[in-house]
Amino acid sequence: ISPQPVTLSIGDGANDVPMIQEAQVGVGISGREGRQAVNAADFAIAQFRFLQRLLLVHGRLNYRRMCKFILYSFWKNAVLTLLLFYYTFLSGFSGTSMFDGYVWTSFNVILFF
Repeated sequence: ISPQPVTLSIGDGANDVPMIQEAQVGVGISGREGRQAVNAADFAIAQFRFLQRLLLVHGRLNYRRMCKFILYSFWKNAVLTLLLFYYTFLSGFSGTSMFDGYVWTSFNVILFF
């Protein structure tokens, strides 16, 4: 697996709209040139000075939240798999289900909140 680059585009006018739409992450700055860039962007800020906080603070917090979510999902599913593996030996490989169908469908929803 090779990492793919993520493109960030920053624009403040109507001429920047195609660039913002083409990038994976678009930041629009509202200013004298209108709000076309803001309407096309993923994130909107009022001035260029807010860009540093958006990238360094909110970017880091988003990265940490995503890492916690991925680790939580991994370990949650690992515990479920080990439970089923253990139950298979206890039931003598009979093929009976440990959980009902509604448990399988609501598993991720209930444990996520």
